[in-house]
This record gives sequence, structure tokens and C-alpha cells, in this order.
Amino acid sequence: MKIGIALLFLLVTPLVFFAQDFNGGLLFGIAGTEISGDRLEGPNKAGIYAGGFVNRYFTEKSSFQMELDFIQKGSRLNPDSTNGFSSYLLRVNYAELILHYKWDFHPMFTFEVGPSLGVLINSYEEADYQLLDNPFEWYDLSANFGLFYHLNQRWSFNIRYSNSVLPVRPHSQGQTYKLNKGQYNEVLSFTFHYLL
Repeated sequence: MKIGIALLFLLVTPLVFFAQDFNGGLLFGIAGTEISGDRLEGPNKAGIYAGGFVNRYFTEKSSFQMELDFIQKGSRLNPDSTNGFSSYLLRVNYAELILHYKWDFHPMFTFEVGPSLGVLINSYEEADYQLLDNPFEWYDLSANFGLFYHLNQRWSFNIRYSNSVLPVRPHSQGQTYKLNKGQYNEVLSFTFHYLL
């Protein structure tokens, strides 16, 4: 799967530079993340959010955008007197393919919505400085929506919310209740997009 994403990136990159109807660029920023179902209120962990994008307009105000991003997700509990000096750290790194519909509803603002598929690169989890071994699914299928603010012709600022549609792993005891089938990634990201 990782090889497939790398090949997809190699196929898309020439489109950015050689196709007249396509626009492309780079993005970078931070993500505030949490794992819903871990009983920690969040978002409580910051992570890196970086990647590249290509888009194409099919009407004057509507376009599709594809991104290939690296996203650090996870959860965190810092020790202090209110939690009995307990600590928890979860880092889950993904390569994520995003497909979004974008609508320029104002000259300075664009709304976006669509799905994404994350492929797990690696994970690290510890509680009270003890390593844990609770494996994740190899994928993270999510639904996203966001808003662009256009700073000028090349730079935009984006706020995006993302939530897993399917659980990324079961609850620690394996319990389920109605639509709550396990733990889900939740991400609020803040990124700058630069149009090449």
C-alpha cells in the first residue's frame, strides 16, 4: 500500500508542472488531534501536517482537489496534580490521500468537503512511561470539511475538521455500543497552502 501511494504521487507530480488545466502546490501546518473513545478530552496533542496538492476547476467556482499528506495524529495526557501525575502518549503517523470538492462562495473564501484515506506508517503508545501494544488498523477512512481564507493569489490559510468514519482500533476491552464500534481519529488542522 505504501508503494502504491508513492507511485500515485509520482504519477500526479508531472500533472502539477505540465498540465495546463491543473494547479498544484505545497501545504504545511499543525494539527490538534485526539482519539475519541480514550476518555481524554481533546484535542490534546499537536502534530505535523504537511504535503502537496493538485486541483482542477470544472466550473468558474467549483473544483476538485487531491492531496497527499503526512499527518501526525494521536492523544496525550500530561502529568499534573489533577490527574495523580498520570501520563499518556499516543503518536500515530499516517500518509493520507484526500479528495475534496471545493466551492468558491466568496472571492476570499472557499468551502471544502470530502473523504480521505490514511495509511498507517507507524504508531507509538505509552502510559505512565510503560510501552503498550494495542495495534491499529492499517487504514483510516475519514470524512472532512473545511474553509480556506485566501491571503493573496498564491497563499491560502485552511482550517479543516476530520473524523474517522470507521474505527481505527477496538476499545481496549472490545466493547461496542450502537454506532460506537471502537476508537476514532479526530483532527482539527490549521495549514498554509502555497500555489506553485
